Amino acid sequence: MYLTQSNQVKGLPKGEYEALREMCRDAKNLYNVGLYSIRQHFLTEGRFLRDESNDHAVKDNENDTLLSFLL
Repeated sequence: MYLTQSNQVKGLPKGEYEALREMCRDAKNLYNVGLYSIRQHFLTEGRFLRDESNDHAVKDNENDTLLSFLL
């Protein structure tokens, strides 16, 4: 079972809250893309994909560009 942390953000203007929500969603999606690429590499090659190689593989994903744009 995985545990999650939940934080309540109070006192932010609506625009900042929406931007924060969008950044969290993009970060989650990018994490899932990274996990997927590691899994696919393991299934095809029989060994794990290193973090440096996975970083280069995920850089072309749209979630990375969206997250970089917002930061």
